[in-house]
Amino acid sequence: MRSLLARPWPRPARPDRVTLIVLAIVAIALLTRVVDLGARAMHHDESLHATFSWYFAEGRGYVHNPLMHGPFLFHVTAAFFKLFGDSEVTARLPMALAGVAVVATPLLFRRTLGGLGTVLTAIFLLVSPALLYFSRFARNDMFIALWTVLLVAAIWRYRQDGRLRWLLLAAGALALSFATKETTYLTVAVLLLYLEVALTQRLLAARAATRGALDGWRGALAWAWLLPVAWLIAAFWPVLGRLRRSLGFAERPREADLIVVIGTLTLPLLAAAVQIPLTVAGVAVEGDTERWIAASTLAVLSMLSVIAGLLWRPRAWLLVVAIFLLITVPLFTSLFTNLDGAGTGFWGSLDYWLAQQGVERGGQPRFYYLMMLPIYEPMTLIPALVGGVWLLRRGDGFSRLLLWWFLGTLLALSAAAEKMPWLTVHLALPLAFLAGHVIGVAAPTALRALAAARAPSPRVVAGGAAAGVAFAAGLLLFALTIRTGVAVTYAHSDTPIEPLIYTQTTPELPRLVAEIERALAGPDGAPSVVIDTSSSLAWPWAWYLRDQPVLYAEPETLRAGNFTAGAIVIAASGTLSATDPLRERYAEGLLYRHRWWFDERGYRSLTAGGLLRGVANGSLLVDWFEFFADRVDESTIGSISGELLLPR
Repeated sequence: MRSLLARPWPRPARPDRVTLIVLAIVAIALLTRVVDLGARAMHHDESLHATFSWYFAEGRGYVHNPLMHGPFLFHVTAAFFKLFGDSEVTARLPMALAGVAVVATPLLFRRTLGGLGTVLTAIFLLVSPALLYFSRFARNDMFIALWTVLLVAAIWRYRQDGRLRWLLLAAGALALSFATKETTYLTVAVLLLYLEVALTQRLLAARAATRGALDGWRGALAWAWLLPVAWLIAAFWPVLGRLRRSLGFAERPREADLIVVIGTLTLPLLAAAVQIPLTVAGVAVEGDTERWIAASTLAVLSMLSVIAGLLWRPRAWLLVVAIFLLITVPLFTSLFTNLDGAGTGFWGSLDYWLAQQGVERGGQPRFYYLMMLPIYEPMTLIPALVGGVWLLRRGDGFSRLLLWWFLGTLLALSAAAEKMPWLTVHLALPLAFLAGHVIGVAAPTALRALAAARAPSPRVVAGGAAAGVAFAAGLLLFALTIRTGVAVTYAHSDTPIEPLIYTQTTPELPRLVAEIERALAGPDGAPSVVIDTSSSLAWPWAWYLRDQPVLYAEPETLRAGNFTAGAIVIAASGTLSATDPLRERYAEGLLYRHRWWFDERGYRSLTAGGLLRGVANGSLLVDWFEFFADRVDESTIGSISGELLLPR
């Protein structure tokens, strides 16, 4: 012990220039994410998340409900309420800090991105309008963005060095992601398909190294039979020794390890998917039948995961599973106060959202994200797609991962029934990394080529001109991106004159809160508030009046006057007629706009043929510039109104 203390400790490494620049960008991100965080009115969904987190913090418990996605948000928000008090700022602060952390994540990829690519990626993550806006929003998406980057980093870094730490990071990120939002199922599907292709490529390359490459139709045939079953070879690698040796697969690729880890952790959470073939076969999966099917399917899938994991590396797999379960089980069971949460987590989450695919909330067209990305992310979209193809042709492995991540997510979100603006976050994320990587490789390459030219030949002059044009275009797109982000985040953050805002509580509602609180205050104040439950009017009033005596009533109860005399009434417009007798007990009603939304009729009426014609004749580009300049007029916004009745 004495010799250990006497040993000189190594000096901590000083951060280099790139790290310091990224940390400075992170500091700017902190400022942009938290300044004036409570200014915007609480969105309907934000008020749900904040109110149930407040109940949890107040000691009323929390029960996981897949309707509001995973439990992580409620646990962390309740913790912030306990530490810093309950307010709009503290309800949004965890997401803002997650958004700040996302800006720092390029440091995980620094070996691949290089210094310039790392800094540029951090800048792109900083100024992305979608990432900025939803970093200041009490939704799950910025948490998911952070967990997804950590999962992608774990996959990429483990493929590079094979260290156990990256598998542990993958297990933790995967657990947090499943405990946050069900979009994780889509993300995992995209990444597992990527690993399946990468594993097939590695296995065929290993065979080619010892037995020669398969060309032409033989190579295509090898891909055709191996690609669908490569995951089985990964799962049962130790017991397939003779078959593997006959095929020339001697050394286990790292992609196989990743498939086993991610696959075995995910497999039990896919139990609810068994309903799809059963429903097609005419089996009614409900009641006791559903409970029996859920229990038996979960048991079988868990057993398969255990077998595959123990066949792989028993100690490492048990450690991975321990990390996964120590995160998911306490969160879904509300720190073991709601044991049914294990069922809603491992069966109910996927079960609920599979059923919602038939509902198609939002009703957006298939091309929805193809419209959103050019509006909000052109700065990264253009270099990512153009330069990504260039890097792909050069055989760049990282660009292959990033393009797969982006395009796979785009296809998955476009195919899903529910398309919402906040899901644009999951597309802006890989675009930022891909654009940073492209420019980080292209800029030094172009500069070296120009510097190596000994004479100003036409080719060199043309290359220099192209580089200048690209630089000027990049500066213009950067300026437009800053303008868009500032406008949507700060200038009109609760006025839906653009599609990223979608639907929003009006700024009129929080202004009425002080008036209601004054009417409730004092010995002669109103005894309570009665709120009409029609048109979802209760939200976000439930948040704003959480400390007040409130009764939520159906329209019939309101009209009958079945509540305490002298109570304040908040009714949906139209619930009470102009001659309703109840009005005699109140001063003249104050109409206010409760919720308003972006007018989507223009793009929803656009067909695929109309979209192609607009691209061909240039009218779509003209519309894009006009919208980019002025957005839409506030008079086009749709809304529903409420009415505040104060006692005489």
